[in-house]
Amino acid sequence: MEHEVEIRTGRRDGDGQIRVSVFMDEMVAITLEGHAERAPTLLLTAEQARELEGALSELIRLVEEASPQEQERARVEKWQGEERRRLAS
Repeated sequence: MEHEVEIRTGRRDGDGQIRVSVFMDEMVAITLEGHAERAPTLLLTAEQARELEGALSELIRLVEEASPQEQERARVEKWQGEERRRLAS
């Protein structure tokens, strides 16, 4: 059985993506790509994938529980699309 999920990452279109898939029916494969670069694929056992799921759930909960003032500031200060890094001339 082949199953794959792609998640676009970053603030701009094309910043990167995470690809999560089943590898050989027994492991979860996670591939990270960004700006035509690719990190080595991570292979997780089902137990490791559950640990990652728990960690993500906890972090997401913390982000969602941010104070209303922090949420409003993030909404108002929406990223304007300017590059944060400065390229060497």
